[in-house]
Amino acid sequence: RQDSTHRRTKKGAAGGGRYPPPPPPPPPPPPRHAGGADAAASSPMDVDGDGDDLPPEERIARGAEAAARASAAKNDHEALRRGFSVGQSDAEIKKGGSRHNRATQFGFEGADHHAAAQGADADDGDDARRSRVAGLRDEGRAYYINGAYRESVLCYTEAIRVHSGDRPSPPTDDETLAALYGNRAAALMMTGAYEGASADCDRALKCTEASAAAGSLESGPAFRSKILCRMARALLKAGSIYEADRAFNSSIASAREALSVVAGQSQPADETRSMEKILNQSITDATLGLSDVKRYRDAADSAKVVDGSKGASLAADRRNNVQLLMFINSALSVSPGSMELHERKVNALASLKRWAELGNHCERLAAEMVKIDGLFKDDLAGLNPFPDVRPAQSLKPDFFERNPDDASDPVSLRILSPKAVCDAVVRLPNGILPLYLRSLRLEERYTEAAKAGASIESHMSNTKHKGSRGHVQQQWLSGERDKLRRTMSWKEKGDTLFRNGDYERAAEKYALCLTIDNDGGPYNQNALENDDAGGRLHAVLHCNRAACLMALKKYREAVKECTAALRIHTHYMKAMLRRGRCFARIRQYQEAIAEYERYIQLVLEARKSPQSAASSNAACTFDRPIDITEGEYSKARQELADVRKSMRQAAANDQAQRKKQREQAFGFNRNFKDAATAAARRRNGGGGGSG
Repeated sequence: RQDSTHRRTKKGAAGGGRYPPPPPPPPPPPPRHAGGADAAASSPMDVDGDGDDLPPEERIARGAEAAARASAAKNDHEALRRGFSVGQSDAEIKKGGSRHNRATQFGFEGADHHAAAQGADADDGDDARRSRVAGLRDEGRAYYINGAYRESVLCYTEAIRVHSGDRPSPPTDDETLAALYGNRAAALMMTGAYEGASADCDRALKCTEASAAAGSLESGPAFRSKILCRMARALLKAGSIYEADRAFNSSIASAREALSVVAGQSQPADETRSMEKILNQSITDATLGLSDVKRYRDAADSAKVVDGSKGASLAADRRNNVQLLMFINSALSVSPGSMELHERKVNALASLKRWAELGNHCERLAAEMVKIDGLFKDDLAGLNPFPDVRPAQSLKPDFFERNPDDASDPVSLRILSPKAVCDAVVRLPNGILPLYLRSLRLEERYTEAAKAGASIESHMSNTKHKGSRGHVQQQWLSGERDKLRRTMSWKEKGDTLFRNGDYERAAEKYALCLTIDNDGGPYNQNALENDDAGGRLHAVLHCNRAACLMALKKYREAVKECTAALRIHTHYMKAMLRRGRCFARIRQYQEAIAEYERYIQLVLEARKSPQSAASSNAACTFDRPIDITEGEYSKARQELADVRKSMRQAAANDQAQRKKQREQAFGFNRNFKDAATAAARRRNGGGGGSG
């Protein structure tokens, strides 16, 4: 974005570059008017002709005064710099005047020469300060244009500090300070610091005069319209919808007021058209902002309706949660800085038991928060959302933004390291923390879960939040730590028993592990009737129980366990293959072939289009089709061929059995008929002999 407060030509006029341009050569002396009282003398000591009758002392005094005026004219850099306006607004230039003229006046009208020198030193300090502010302002603008928004914010913060000096509060008519605040607000918005951006816009408005000229881009209705629109956009992104609506409407009103004033002014047509274009653009931007406000309100109203219709049945609740998530995502696209929306999304994902997606969302949110580390300095310190959090050591703000099209490392499947998780948890909203730690455990990220709990506890003990974090009490932390301990212990015992061949006890340990999130309730041996918590952990536990039951030749029970695992992750490849094998063992060949064919098809699709396979909502995050090796794929194809062969053999055996049964039935019927015929003959023969 171009900073509209200073216009620069391609060659760097009007404040361009890191340092102010050198002053142009002094203007030529004014022409001498014969006999004029103020005519310029050919020599500094020359005097006007009308002073010939003066005493020598008076003529010397007048000559000295004329020499001083000539020297001031040659060295009046303040007047010469007015065309460049480096680090100065129009108001400052008008107020500043010529420091050399003032020094000349004081020097030759009785003021102390030492005081004049001190005043000159002070003016030199002001010039240095303005030059420093101008340089920082140009540097901040350059950083912004190049996308280095963090560096841009820091440059503008330093410029504001230098410009403000020791003043306790900003003045109400400082156009330079207003421009600095407005520009920093734009950079803050790009870093995601929306509340800081809206505060800076408010400060910029307080530094301007509403009664200033309508055509000024650094004051008056035109400037106010631009800043009001920027503030409204920041408020909207932060989720302050009512305030954003009001600011957008104020921006439109201010722009229309300026348009009416500009239309009545007598100024060049080009300037009028340029100003009207800028003001009309402000109206357009504010109108688009109001449409975004409406989109947010529509999504929020729809989410409220869906939220109120829950409780009919589990299936209906699931459908409602899917719709609710869709509306929340729509609102978040308008207000990505609304922590309330992020908390609602996390709750919706937890209701859907989509723990991997929940964890990914929380970690991406934390990475966004890292972007504002160290930005809230000097006058921004009071707006720091994490005043007691040290800068991130391991979590990088661009972790989820690097190589977004890398099929081997899709953004949706990226997870933070244990050290980065410690940086993340202290930057998450209070209401999200319990569900985030639960997601770490249910996704079998045990090291991350343990370190996250320790980081939260350490952070609370060393800050003002000791014992609690806002409105979230810490009892849940001890409860979650206990669940983590039991999960790790019981699952490890089950794995050990399975490796030792004790399949019955291993299945029992896995079942105990499945009851941890149900507050220790009994495990129903019919796996499909248990309401498990979901996540990778529960999918793996069901699949492990299926392996135990297969070893015990309880194939029908194993099928149910595989089905429970596939309900959690529909593309869980190991559970799919294991269920196909169980179907084959109980001679349900059609079902077995369907499982094998689905398995092979998913592998082929993943190899053909890795990106689409990874981005699928049904994709398993830990046992993906693309992770299947060539050996595993070939083995599955061979097993499929064997199952088809077995099905054909079984069909042939069934056909032979049916043929044999038919032959046996035919032989039985024929023997029965022969026996009946013989018996009838015997009866008939016996009757004839007696007669």
